Amino acid sequence: MKIIQEIKKLNEYVLRTMEHSFLNKYVDVPRMNKDKCLIAYSLLRESGLEGEELQEYYAAVMLVQSALDTHEYILQIEKDNVKGRQLTVLAGDYYSSLYYFMLSLCEDLPLIRALSLGIQDVNESKMRLYYSKQSKPEEITSGIKSLEAGILSRVARHFGKEEFIPFISEFLFVSAASQCPDPLFSDYHHQIKNDLLLSRHRLKTQKQPDILKPFMEKRMRALLEAPHYLLPEEG
Repeated sequence: MKIIQEIKKLNEYVLRTMEHSFLNKYVDVPRMNKDKCLIAYSLLRESGLEGEELQEYYAAVMLVQSALDTHEYILQIEKDNVKGRQLTVLAGDYYSSLYYFMLSLCEDLPLIRALSLGIQDVNESKMRLYYSKQSKPEEITSGIKSLEAGILSRVARHFGKEEFIPFISEFLFVSAASQCPDPLFSDYHHQIKNDLLLSRHRLKTQKQPDILKPFMEKRMRALLEAPHYLLPEEG
């Protein structure tokens, strides 16, 4: 089965797991970040997981990631839409609870600890990014990388794949830069722009999971060549 087809099948399983009649009525269907899906899938496959075991581990990881991304979506909801914001928080908490159930099926207590540490990393980065008024420019890029890659970096460490962490961090930073609401970090536009240029070049030489190289080459080219709101087209 082709990689993209298998990831699609896994995502359908995750979305079925997330289904809740009340939340589905008021909250949009969870949006799963395709680049994070690719990284999660590649790490688990590189670790030798397949079949039902791959499905359960993938679901657990992406439920955590989706919960955090859902909470992040609150920033894009109008402040006067109190019910929408409250239900989005509820949805994120619901997805978080599901991952404990999925991990109980895997019986992998160390992974529960790894994901818990990842949640801590992401939340600490979020607090520094959004609520600190004394952040240095270089800390903003570092915070965005930690926010985007916190969960999957912990997954990589758990499975002994630390060599992929620099790639994961840079790749998800470049991916996020094209989606980051402007002017969320407008005060640091110049710093992020310069760091994004550096990341685009680093990605060309960093080690990435072998299993995704045929697909990732195309995805990387799209990211590296796509116009970003931060960057003028090179030419």
